[in-house]
Amino acid sequence: MNLLQEVQKESLREARRARSVARLVGKTADLIIGMALWQIPGAAGACAALFYLLAADGFPGGRSVGKILTGLRVVRVDGDTVDFPSSFLRNLTVASPFLLYLVPFAGPFLAATLGSGLLLIETYLGYVDADGRRAGDMLAGTLVVETGRAEHDLPLFD
Repeated sequence: MNLLQEVQKESLREARRARSVARLVGKTADLIIGMALWQIPGAAGACAALFYLLAADGFPGGRSVGKILTGLRVVRVDGDTVDFPSSFLRNLTVASPFLLYLVPFAGPFLAATLGSGLLLIETYLGYVDADGRRAGDMLAGTLVVETGRAEHDLPLFD
């Protein structure tokens, strides 16, 4: 293991795990942005909404608009930076209602039932997991941490 990876792992150990409420507020803000983008007429709206929801955590710093508002960021557990493929994989479950809505004829029903169910499962997993990792985080090997909030003594790893 090289020195850079060692430093990255040490900074990850010192990071503070994100609180569930902050994560929920941040993801809600991102979903509202996605719904607003969906209102752009034609296929451009659907493409813009899906792109934002899937790629938002892949921008520099691992921070979507919702994470900036709540002081959170996404980090990879192996110490690498979060990239667009990781962001797409991590947010695929959250974007599922939007993707299901695109299914001809049954889309709205599937989005309301299966999509909402997936969002509830993701919320539950993020709440009960010791590190606050939801299924998308486990698939992408990521973790959401607080940025610059040392007053919270939540251990990253128990």
